[in-house]
Amino acid sequence: MRSTTKMRKLLAEKKLIVTAGAHDALSAKVIEYMGFDCVFLSGFGFEASLLGKPDSGLLTMSEIVNHAKNISAGINIPTLADAESGYGGFSNIRRTVQEFERAGVAGIFLEDQVHPTFCGTLKKYKKVITQEEMLVRLRVAMDARTDPDFIICARTDADIISLDEQIRRANAYAKAGADLVTVLPQRKEEFRACIEHINAPLWLYLSQQTDDISPKELEQMGMRGIIIYPVEPLFAATSAMMDMLAELKETGMCSEYFKKLKRPMDYREFFPFIGLNEIVAHDQKYLAMMK
Repeated sequence: MRSTTKMRKLLAEKKLIVTAGAHDALSAKVIEYMGFDCVFLSGFGFEASLLGKPDSGLLTMSEIVNHAKNISAGINIPTLADAESGYGGFSNIRRTVQEFERAGVAGIFLEDQVHPTFCGTLKKYKKVITQEEMLVRLRVAMDARTDPDFIICARTDADIISLDEQIRRANAYAKAGADLVTVLPQRKEEFRACIEHINAPLWLYLSQQTDDISPKELEQMGMRGIIIYPVEPLFAATSAMMDMLAELKETGMCSEYFKKLKRPMDYREFFPFIGLNEIVAHDQKYLAMMK
């Protein structure tokens, strides 16, 4: 089954899907291993892991698509990707959709920021295009896809204007044909208002800083769609590396750090996890033909 069809099936079967963001193939593999149904490919995470830079629109479309292709090929669950503003004009958006489709990604979101884009939390630097221009972006994207199951989500960054503007734009984008819509509420009352007043499945973000609201609570409010913790695996990995390296720098050793881990890992655990057994078995099969 194609990843796009898998994702459509998931959305049809589950009222609410909860997952996390990956910044590389290894983090995506961990997310899959831990039992999540799909994985989000984080633009924030890509810029941090590939460039060591902040989420400020520095990566090109081809760089991101190539990274997404490797990740999608390395796991068996659907991937959903951050396609930012489409990386340029209308012809760029058409190519963006086509390239993500070819990369094996199950769906993308497009946002109504001016290109190049900034992280959604950086309100000071964000600028949005008009609703009318975004509707054209969405039409271009929908016309460009060759697989009808390929998901196109519309994200609005109109939180820099008002909650009402976010809701108004989200409904307009859904009416235009977006499969899901993304808004950026921060407080519980804003989440409730978006769920009540947006007539479409939602693709929302939670984080370590929104611990006063849970997916279960959002589901009880009537939310349907996808909840993503987009960069928490990246933050956790960065923090873990800092802790281990702090001990190594101070003592010249790191054994105490690994003793504290709930899931300590060494070569014996890591090689099977990363798929060494399958590669060896594959090569042995064909080496046997030479005997």
